[in-house]
Amino acid sequence: MKTIVYSVITLFLLVPPALGQQQPTRNVPNPLIDGKLMYVGRMPENLDSWIVVDLRSWGKYKPTRDPEGVDLVMEAEEPERSVEYEMRQGVPQPRRVERRREDRGVMFRIVVADWVTRRPVWQADILDKKPKKGHREITKGTHSEIYARGLSNQELAEEILRTLRSYVDYLSSENGATPGPAPQS
Repeated sequence: MKTIVYSVITLFLLVPPALGQQQPTRNVPNPLIDGKLMYVGRMPENLDSWIVVDLRSWGKYKPTRDPEGVDLVMEAEEPERSVEYEMRQGVPQPRRVERRREDRGVMFRIVVADWVTRRPVWQADILDKKPKKGHREITKGTHSEIYARGLSNQELAEEILRTLRSYVDYLSSENGATPGPAPQS
């Protein structure tokens, strides 16, 4: 008799919490859509200054030089190169090793990451190549490639922001949000 009472009590204690649980929603907020404050780190050839100016003119994000408490972090990363040594006259000398196949032609990467999780939400490889005729960039969702040969730093910054903006506008239209304010000419 006691086992029946205990099993009924256990049943009443376990069933209500299980019924109250809801399925988690898959609509996770994207920091590119919800973010307002973006840290812009140091970049090669003073590119960060041009990006800050373009971010201000876009108006979607407020750029800052203080990395604390921001929503997004934009930084440049150089592809890793391994160094091997060879012996020359009994002295070890560094020998340049080719980059990984996927990093060939990549001067550096611009990575936009969520500040809290440090998870990259957008990335652009800046390639040391001329653009193909009629083709400025290659976009693969969160990963883009930008051809930089022949572009000034200002033009490169504009191209980076144009590519980022088109991706953010795409995400906003997917989520039913309105895109950021139009740039002022």
